[in-house]
Amino acid sequence: MSASGQTNKDLFVQAKNILKTNSRHDRYTVPSDRLYPYQWNWDSGFIALGWSKVAYERALCEIESLLEGQWKNGMVPHIVFHEYEEDYAPGPLDWQVPKELTHKSICTSGITQPPIIGSVLYRLYQGRDAQHDDKARFTELYQQIKSYHHWFMARRTKAPAHNLCLSLHPWESGMDNSPSWDSLIKTVPEENLAQFRRKDLKGDNDAERPHDADYAAYMSLVYHYRRIGYDAPDLLPQAHFRVFDLVLNSLLLRSARDMAHLSSALGGDDSAYWQAQSAALEVGIQTLWSAEHEAFLNRDAITGELLAPVTNASFLPLYAKAATPNQAAALARMYREWRAIYPYGVATTDPRADEFEMQRYWRGPIWLNTNWMIAEGFAVYGYDDIAAEIKADSLALIRKHGFYEYFTPDGAKGLGAPSFSWSAALALYWLGEEQA
Repeated sequence: MSASGQTNKDLFVQAKNILKTNSRHDRYTVPSDRLYPYQWNWDSGFIALGWSKVAYERALCEIESLLEGQWKNGMVPHIVFHEYEEDYAPGPLDWQVPKELTHKSICTSGITQPPIIGSVLYRLYQGRDAQHDDKARFTELYQQIKSYHHWFMARRTKAPAHNLCLSLHPWESGMDNSPSWDSLIKTVPEENLAQFRRKDLKGDNDAERPHDADYAAYMSLVYHYRRIGYDAPDLLPQAHFRVFDLVLNSLLLRSARDMAHLSSALGGDDSAYWQAQSAALEVGIQTLWSAEHEAFLNRDAITGELLAPVTNASFLPLYAKAATPNQAAALARMYREWRAIYPYGVATTDPRADEFEMQRYWRGPIWLNTNWMIAEGFAVYGYDDIAAEIKADSLALIRKHGFYEYFTPDGAKGLGAPSFSWSAALALYWLGEEQA
C-alpha cells in the first residue's frame, strides 16, 4: 500500500503497527509474516532500534530472544527457529544442527550473519531510562556478545595475521546474491538436492529473487557443512566458499569499537581486549582497498583475488570508522556519481556495472538497512549532506510505495516483502531521532 503524501506522524504510526503485527509473543519479530517467518540475526538488530523508539523493553527482549539461540561456543546463528513454519525453506530439518551445540536446545541454522547486535546494544544502553537502568541485565548481554566476538576471532580468522574474519556462505554476508560472489558460486560442487524445494518463489516475484543456480549453490554449501560438522575444527580448510567480506568485517569492527564504550560505561576493564581486536580488524580492512577502483572490495580468501564489481558494501568501512580521509573522499565521489544516474540511493551494485540488475535482490535494489549504515558512515566523516540525502531518499521511497523489503533505484517500485520489519524499524528510528 502506498504511503504517498503522508506526514512523518502518519509514517511513524504505520511503522509501529507493522512491528506489532510482525511481533511474536512479545519477544521477537519476524522480518515478514509471509516470506520470512522466523527470527533473523541482523534483522533483529535493526528491528530493536525501531522498537527502542516506541517500546524500550521490547527492544531489549528482541536482543535477548535472539541470544537464546546462541551456541555454547559463542556463535549467534543467522536464524533462530523458535517455532516450526512449513512455508519456509531451508528450515530446521534441512539444517539439522545438533542440539548439543546450543545452550537451550533451540533449533537454529548452522551459520551466522553480520554482527550488528553489539552496536545496537550500545545504542540501547545510551538511550535507557531510569526504569531500564539495569546494570546486571546489560552486563549479561554484553558478556554474550563478547563471547560472539571471541568466536569470530578464534574460529573465523586465519594465521598468522588474524585480522579479517571469513564468511563461509553468501548468506553470512547478508547480501545473498551479490555479484561479488558470481565467480565463486559457479565453483561450488553440487550436492544431492533432490529433497530440497524452494519456498520463496510465490509466482509473481521470480524476477526479484536469486536464480535457481544460486540456490543450488547455497544449499550445496549447507549440506556440505552439515556433513563435515558446523563446529568441526577442520571446517575452514574444507569450506568451498571462503571470503573476506566487507559487510561482516565492517560490522564486527564497529561492534568492537562500540562494545569498548559499553564495557567502560558498565565499569568493566576490557579496554585492552577491544583495542587489540579493533586494531587488527582495521589493518585487515585496509588490505581490501583497491587503488584501481578507488573503493573497498571483498576478497576471495582462497585465491587472494579482490572481487569486482563495486557494491554498496564498499561504503561500509565508513560505518566501521576504518577508512582514511582520502578514501572517504573517494567514496563520497563515487556515491555522487551513482546518485547522478538514478534519483534514489544507494543501489546495491554500481549502476554502471554490467552485473547491475534493477529488481533482483542484492544486485541493484536499495535496502534501508544498508542505507542506514552508509548514512551513519558518511556522517562520521563529516559528509552530512550525503547522510541527509540518503535518509531523505529512504523515507521518500517509503512514502511513495510503503514499507517494502527493497526498492528500485529509479523509484518505480517497492519490491520483495511488503510490511517489512527492518524498513519499518529504521523509519521509526530515523523519525524518532528527529522528535528527540
